[in-house]
Amino acid sequence: MRSTTIALFSLLLLLGCSKTETLSLPALFTDNMVLQRNATVQFWGVAGSNTEVSISTPWGIHKGKADVSGKWQIGFSTPNENPSFSIDVCANSECIKINNVVLGEVWLASGQSNMEMPLKGWPPSEPILNSANEIAQAGNYELRFFSVERDLSNLPLDDVSGKWLVSDSINAADFSATAYFFAKELFQELHVPIGIVDSSWGGTPVEAWTGINALGETQLYDDKLANFSGFDGRLAGFKQWLAPLSYFPMPGVNSTHTDWKELPFNDMEYANETFDDSEWFTIEFPGNFNDVFGETVVNDFDGVVWIRKSFYLEDLDDAYFLDLGLVDDMDFTYINGVFVGASFQAESFREKRYTIPAEVLKQGKNTISIRLIDTMGPARVWSPISIKSSNSSINLEGDWKVIPSAELYDNNFYRLDANYVKLTTRPDFIKVTPFTPTVLYNAMIHPLVPYTVKGAIWYQGESNVGFEDEYEKTFQAMIKDWRKQWGYEFPFYFVQIAPYNYENGESAALRNAQYKSTATSNTGIVSTLDLGNAKNIHPANKMDVGKRLANLALGNDYGIDRRLRASKPVSIAQKGNKLIVHFDCQEGGRVSVKPQTNEIEISSDNITYHPAKVVADGCSIHVSSYKVPRPKYVRHAWSDTGTGSIVNEQDETICAFLLNAE
Repeated sequence: MRSTTIALFSLLLLLGCSKTETLSLPALFTDNMVLQRNATVQFWGVAGSNTEVSISTPWGIHKGKADVSGKWQIGFSTPNENPSFSIDVCANSECIKINNVVLGEVWLASGQSNMEMPLKGWPPSEPILNSANEIAQAGNYELRFFSVERDLSNLPLDDVSGKWLVSDSINAADFSATAYFFAKELFQELHVPIGIVDSSWGGTPVEAWTGINALGETQLYDDKLANFSGFDGRLAGFKQWLAPLSYFPMPGVNSTHTDWKELPFNDMEYANETFDDSEWFTIEFPGNFNDVFGETVVNDFDGVVWIRKSFYLEDLDDAYFLDLGLVDDMDFTYINGVFVGASFQAESFREKRYTIPAEVLKQGKNTISIRLIDTMGPARVWSPISIKSSNSSINLEGDWKVIPSAELYDNNFYRLDANYVKLTTRPDFIKVTPFTPTVLYNAMIHPLVPYTVKGAIWYQGESNVGFEDEYEKTFQAMIKDWRKQWGYEFPFYFVQIAPYNYENGESAALRNAQYKSTATSNTGIVSTLDLGNAKNIHPANKMDVGKRLANLALGNDYGIDRRLRASKPVSIAQKGNKLIVHFDCQEGGRVSVKPQTNEIEISSDNITYHPAKVVADGCSIHVSSYKVPRPKYVRHAWSDTGTGSIVNEQDETICAFLLNAE
């Protein structure tokens, strides 16, 4: 008995020592990493409880000690330059060697798809300008990228997945194009290695990248954040509601239009002309999917919804079309039980027209049925929704019949029977998706703190169009909170979203919210009004976007002459019947107005605007109109697809804005 006890005690002691003596580092500290030069950098990780940790570099040994839980952090200074070298991190008898480390300039790149978009583009419909040549030449520049793998969490995480890759003709194809051109421009001017930590995810809103404390201060997301209270219990209730349902997996990333159309939802009877939908719920479209469960308002629904509506034709013309606005994410449309069209992936986010075969329609009552599928974030159908011919137009906007037929959760579709939907209450559970507030900050930003960076570049905002007031507050709160977490006020440069036909006229206000965010200290904005594509939300010219961001960094942070160019207005004054707007010109810069364009308007009440007469004067413009004797407001490029009228000395368009002289 005594020997058994001793043996058991020895085994437990051995297991305990094995667990606590394991030395580990976050993914950022791996081969090919770039450390910020001329700075105090931070290393951290896990070792044995109260263990001494040493970090050996060519310029010295830096020591620290793990706390009782085994966590440790050691800061030390870096020199200006050093050839590539190795670092040894040791605790007790364990060591981790990090090879091919360099000193250089490290920048954090983040945002949604226009930052995530790779140098190879998304062919064939969404290319990157001069992509093939840039990829072929990528090995000529000493750039290194750490691309954070997509992840999300309702709680802050300690590590990410990813690895440092050296720029060459193989690796660079998958680097963020915007960040690549930014880094290339820095390298060509500074001649030092450039490291980019790219943490971006397409289609995501600013609130997902913002920490919970910062969001709490805005008081804009209290209802959604409240769902994190008792999260485990809410999740259990939602899973219990799903438990009786059969399910099947969601198609993979390479799935086709046909794959989605033929998924076994067991709901095709809803397309039939004679189906009785009188017991379905009622919903209003255009609009979102919040009311697909009737009186139970759901804040976060992903899955499949059928909507139906009848319309009447007195006479039949030769040709009819269905005009349908943007659909988030996809639609499969039937008229009188016959499939007439569908939109998928990028096509869903454009207005579309489906031709209705002549034999499908009839005099009298006709029925349109649409299967709508949403896989992530807000689900919505935009205007227009109408049946048209050469002689008539029938507006289908307003009340529709609606029923959900599947709920998407954890990459599975759960089939919903109409009776189950009506006899049970779907819990109002906020799923952890890339649209959920805080979840991308928790999983893809928090683990990067406090890796020393020179600054940050940001390209995001398309997913927040229509919510400009919330964006202005949240974006500025995010910038301040990131700096608070890092412990210093690093420069933060961002891109004003490009022109694109959103079909709602609301993107100009979002651009203005971005411009107003330059009130936050040590920030800068670059315009893309002259670089966009009204038919493609992902413009091909990422080279000039990256260069403009680099110019801000080179001028502000590296003291390179003649890099700073006018990008935004800095003041406005009223003088009689004129408004005088001053811009942020540097080193004798000036602004001018494009010939034969006029996207500058003035108003006395911020309601009725009139085109302005514009006279450029050095770094200012004077605007007036005989229709506005006492102007107070001026705005520039105030439309979804405006390309701007004011340019700087390099013929780059000044950002969109709205100014009030009061």
